[in-house]
Formats: sequence, structure tokens, C-alpha cells
Amino acid sequence: MANNPNHICSGRSCMFCRVVEKPSRPNFIADKRTSLDNQVLNRVKELEQRSLIAHSQKTMSLTKVEETEKLALFDILTDLYNSRTFTKEVKDELKRAKRYKRPLTICIVAIDNIREISMQYGALTSDTVLQKAAMIVKSAIRDVDIAARYSMEEFAIMLPETNASGASIVAERIRQRTSGHVISHNWHNLRISLSFGLASFPHHGREHDEIINEAIIALKTAIRQGGDQVCVA
Repeated sequence: MANNPNHICSGRSCMFCRVVEKPSRPNFIADKRTSLDNQVLNRVKELEQRSLIAHSQKTMSLTKVEETEKLALFDILTDLYNSRTFTKEVKDELKRAKRYKRPLTICIVAIDNIREISMQYGALTSDTVLQKAAMIVKSAIRDVDIAARYSMEEFAIMLPETNASGASIVAERIRQRTSGHVISHNWHNLRISLSFGLASFPHHGREHDEIINEAIIALKTAIRQGGDQVCVA
């Protein structure tokens, strides 16, 4: 053996040379364990990443569902109920009013001169007017009342357990709040007013379309008489 001058090699069968010169064996068990550990860690990371993605997708999906549901129920501009939701709520509440023989009043509301405001100051200003008026309407009614954007230029309010006399008080309160409110937009200070038409169950009709139609007729009377007033059918 060249590296050990004191050793006299006996040839191929020399046990000393076979033991000393044999290269050290790699630790296969440790290497295998390290490899498995790395595989487990990589798998855990993969699963965590997949779980995070799945959670994000689920959250996004729920958000889209909530947005879709809101779009189906509410008017985007004013954040009031839309006309379809309002009609459904009126039908449901009218059934209860008939069953228990209780009053119910529908109020149709128009912003006076909203078309002129749109033509003079633009659509963005008229949208701001609609939003502010909707906020005033919403702040002046009870939680059990339903306010909606009934058309492009009109609101509607349903007041359960309320006759025409009581509804007139509510409408007058909203009218006064609106008349004293200044809306500022694009360096313009605008004062607006509202006109109201009211009709009640059972005095002015027994079906929802009858009551709403009578309220619209009363609103037209209020506008024809100069606006900024409350008229009962």
C-alpha cells in the first residue's frame, strides 16, 4: 500500500487494504430522510398556497354574490330600493294590511325642476341632487317604512300602519327639511323643493296598483299647483 510504507501488501486478498482503501459509504438513510423531509415541506407549501388561493377565490365569489344581490334590490345612485323591490314590498305589506284591517299609505315624491337643473348644470349635478334628496327622505322616515327610487326623477315611500293624515305629517317634515337644504356641487349652490302625492289603503284603493296610481294623480296635482307641497288623493 503506497500510503503506508510500514505495510507489506499480500496482494488482492489483503484484508488491510480492503478495509482501509474502501471508500466511505454515503449515509443513504440520512439522505433518504432529508429527501423525504424536503418533499413533505414542499407539499405543505403547495397545500398552503392552494388553500390561500381557494380562500381568496371563495371570498371574491361571495363578494360578487353580495354585489349581485344588492344590484337586484337597490338603486345604485341613491342607495334606496329600486322600483321592483318597492312593488314587491307593497304587495306583501298590503296583504298584511288587508288581513289585519290596518292602514297603509303610499307617497310618490318628485324633485321640482329636476329636468331644468339637469339641462342647466348637467347630469352630474342632477345626480348629486337626487342623492342628497334621497338621503333627506331616508333620514326622515322610520325603519319600518320603505323608500325607493321609483323612476328616473321620482321617489316612492311606503308607510305601513299609517293613514293619510299621519303620512301627510311625515311628507311635510321631509318637504321642510328639503326646502331648507342647500346642495353645493361644482361651485353651484342649489336650493331644491319636493312635491308629494299621497294615497292610502283602504280609502283610496284596495290593490297596490290602484293606490300607487292615485298617489301619482295627487302628485301631478301638487306639481300643477306650483310644487313644493303635499297633496292627498
